[in-house]
Amino acid sequence: MKTLSTILTVAWKELQVISKDRGNLAIMLLLPLLLSSIQSAANVTMNAEEGEAAILLHVALVNEDDGDFGREVVKAIKTIDELDVQTYGTLPEAEALVAQGDLAAAIHFPEDFSEDINAHEQTTVDVIIDPAQPESASIVTGIMNQVVDEVTIWGEVQYGIRTVFNASGLLDGASAEERRGIEAMNLGVIMTRLGEMRTDPLISVVSEDLEGVESESWLVAFLAYIFSGYAVMFIFFVVPLAAESILQEREVGTLRRLVAAPISSGSVIGGKLMAYMAIPCVQAVLLFGIAGLFFDVPLGNSPLALVVMTLVTAMVAVAMGLLIASFAKSANQASSAGMASAFILAIVGGAVPIGGQAFSRMGGFISILARLTPQAHAVEGFLKVLADGEGFLSILPEVGILLGITAAFLLIAVRRFRYD
Repeated sequence: MKTLSTILTVAWKELQVISKDRGNLAIMLLLPLLLSSIQSAANVTMNAEEGEAAILLHVALVNEDDGDFGREVVKAIKTIDELDVQTYGTLPEAEALVAQGDLAAAIHFPEDFSEDINAHEQTTVDVIIDPAQPESASIVTGIMNQVVDEVTIWGEVQYGIRTVFNASGLLDGASAEERRGIEAMNLGVIMTRLGEMRTDPLISVVSEDLEGVESESWLVAFLAYIFSGYAVMFIFFVVPLAAESILQEREVGTLRRLVAAPISSGSVIGGKLMAYMAIPCVQAVLLFGIAGLFFDVPLGNSPLALVVMTLVTAMVAVAMGLLIASFAKSANQASSAGMASAFILAIVGGAVPIGGQAFSRMGGFISILARLTPQAHAVEGFLKVLADGEGFLSILPEVGILLGITAAFLLIAVRRFRYD
């Protein structure tokens, strides 16, 4: 209990010193928020723009039909995002605008359009195109084919219902109004059911990549990678801070006086390492909080797994700082070496989100090289929690590897470090 109290006392003293260096705190806490937010916002914006209609064609619409089918088709056309529909009263007026190049095409529904469909007779929809805009004409024609296909289904179903009633004789005694009402009711029931089947089909086709990730969720997975990568990258920025702090205290003699006091050297080092572990924990809370609140990045199904990954990654980082301090000859040298190693290992380990996915998931030589760094295992652990929605058991391999690296760093550092 006394040892724990000593460690906490040293940690609190160190945190007070750290809090006075506002420049480094700003870099550690605000810079990762800024970089991850900017990159995530840019990807969200680009994805939204790709999802929007990239084509806006100006077309004329002339509807000479006053039946139900004509009205419904006109409504459908006006809801199509790719088309800017302008209504005209006569076909010659619309044709003149197309001929002048003011409009890409003119769509014409004849006056007997609904009547012909009701009678199950062939009818036509005219699309007058501008020969100078062949691409636009092709797009408008393709859109109209889809719209007409829907109307054709309605007409076929209606004709089928009428044929069944006529052949069965069920409506022989009914009036014309009663016939139309019963046929319309059955048509509505069938088309409603068809609509339900389209929105919730019995068989659904899901597009996935080679990793088994649904294509619709690629943006969420990439945003999870951005925040995981920057979290790991900036957690390791604690390496130069921890290394420099330890050597500064050795250079001014403070560390020697602490060790000479009636407390163990392990408690002194443990307290300093605990203090520097607090910074990565605050970083993770801020980063993942922003990810969840503003970018809808899922924080996984296991809070325990997220907490453990943060703590273990922080342990590796501070252990690496102590390792560098045990080799460096001065505080400046420790700071430079710590910053250089943090940058280089972040790049090699895939903690800098410059590609579509983490290096550890790419396969090949780059994946093997990345897995030689603790950053790659930390990123992979966070991705399992955030992007894959896996639980605590799934991150045990990464946790075990990171704990092993931590133990190796501490063992070497303790053997080499000199307090004076």
